[in-house]
Amino acid sequence: MTHFRTFEQHRLLAGVLFIAPALLVLAAILGYPILESFVLGFQRVRLAAGALEKTPVGFDNYVAMFQDGTFLKALANTAYFTFMEVVLVIAISMSIAVLLQHPLGKGGFFRILLIVPWAIAPVANAVLWKWILNSNYGILNTILQGAGVIDRTHVWLGTPGSALNFLLLADVWKSVPFIALLLLAGLQRVPQTLYKAAYMDGANRVQTFLAVTMPSMKGAIAIAVVLQTIWSLRVFDIVFVLTRGGPADGTVLLNFLAYRTTFNFLQIGMGAAIANLIFVATFALAVVYVLLVSTKRGGAVR
Repeated sequence: MTHFRTFEQHRLLAGVLFIAPALLVLAAILGYPILESFVLGFQRVRLAAGALEKTPVGFDNYVAMFQDGTFLKALANTAYFTFMEVVLVIAISMSIAVLLQHPLGKGGFFRILLIVPWAIAPVANAVLWKWILNSNYGILNTILQGAGVIDRTHVWLGTPGSALNFLLLADVWKSVPFIALLLLAGLQRVPQTLYKAAYMDGANRVQTFLAVTMPSMKGAIAIAVVLQTIWSLRVFDIVFVLTRGGPADGTVLLNFLAYRTTFNFLQIGMGAAIANLIFVATFALAVVYVLLVSTKRGGAVR
């Protein structure tokens, strides 16, 4: 019996063949390090005479990890940082998206201006904020003193709570532009007929936003939340440049802790275990993201 492929099947096969070389390269570049990291997470690794001595220890690294006070502190810092960043970025981005949707905000100038923070390289962004927050010549102290808000210079990164919140501020500033444009794209897909129907029913702007805009934006907001959560879990550059985890480990996040444990303390097995935990969390979120995108596209097609 002869089987005839449909046009869509031919397209799918051709697409797979075209991307196969790229997938092989990615598997070679990313696949091996990921597998090696998982293996290292179950080993005790010691540097001796210029070579690595590896001893299988089962789940000992993971048990020790959850018994370590620094790890638990980094976990709490990361949970706070991630939650607050997602909430702030989504709220600010939605407000900006609504303003850009307004006739006065539809000019290209505002969108170009918005994208500038996101276009700055992560390390350059961190160096910029290090200059802004410097206690001696930082512009933040200069502006606040000039406005009479403070009467002396402050060491903004001098206490754990203040330092963590300023790291959060710096990363929110960089993250907002992309999420705002993502939500703006979702906002532009809301059918205008729904707004007209709400207007005919006598709804005001707040009621229209809550009853029309937000329900229509659920898919875009869900995608933005997942993406921002992944990016928040992977924050490293800004911690490395601004605080190196200090003061008193107040700004140690999981990604930085994995780096410090591996390269500063040479506890390679433990560092790999922490990195594996981050990988599993981000991979699970990536799967959720793919499912959300697939569902949204399927709904659009239907």
